[in-house]
Amino acid sequence: MKKTAILMLIALWLVLLPDGSIVAQSGKEKKQFHWPNGTLGAVTLSYDDAIPSHFEQVAPQLEKAGLRGTFYITVDSPGFRDHPDAWRKVAAAGHELGNHSLFHPCRKDTPDQHPWLSDDYNLSKYTPDRWRREMRVANLALQLIDGKTKRTFGNTCCDNYLGPLDDKTCLEEIIPDLFVAARGEFIRQPIDPQNINFAALGHYGADGRTFEEMRDEIESAISEGKWIFYMFHGVGKGTHGLYIEAAEHAKLIDYLAANRHRIWTAPAVDITNHIKQFDAQQ
Repeated sequence: MKKTAILMLIALWLVLLPDGSIVAQSGKEKKQFHWPNGTLGAVTLSYDDAIPSHFEQVAPQLEKAGLRGTFYITVDSPGFRDHPDAWRKVAAAGHELGNHSLFHPCRKDTPDQHPWLSDDYNLSKYTPDRWRREMRVANLALQLIDGKTKRTFGNTCCDNYLGPLDDKTCLEEIIPDLFVAARGEFIRQPIDPQNINFAALGHYGADGRTFEEMRDEIESAISEGKWIFYMFHGVGKGTHGLYIEAAEHAKLIDYLAANRHRIWTAPAVDITNHIKQFDAQQ
């Protein structure tokens, strides 16, 4: 009798949806998550380091296709310092100016790691307080350009920890105080909107990739109702040491534009806000 009662309670608590997914309910049924305007999944295209080709070529290319992206800005880079009006125009067009730090610090745990990195900006020597202060200043600099107080963070060198190896601090402990979300580490997994860590979303690399590779990843992700987050640097040879071929990037943009009815391509901050708003309604 006791076993039967337990099974009945479980059956009442779990609802099997027509598409095979399960939602939990207690008192009232939990709403099934949905992407906006009938889309099946989402894509974010993010571009790192505030290089001139981003505002000269990439942002206009996205706008022509009716798409918007996230540009992760390193505030002390010449590409940002010397072109504030260009970035103001990018923001006004609906792209996100994400925070990519003041000085692009990265972990350098061995002498041969990141030979280009100054010891002054070695994350293994950072304290949480120093990191917070630098990110606050970077947020303020970006706010003076776009007027926004909410944005995402693009982890520099995909690092998620600061401080010495024997006493590391995970950035996920600090991120919620400063950002609505962080791109997190390079893990090559789509993001499940119903099981999400906003402090470390996870992403795919796009540099050196082909359109066909990315198309297949996107189709797989949206078949499961998920969000796929790409990290780019340069677009075209000569724009950055890391880059995707311009022709491959153009194919990707054309594909996303042609499939806008199925795939929501939007800045990370917009997708994050959509998911958080849905969660708040539960």
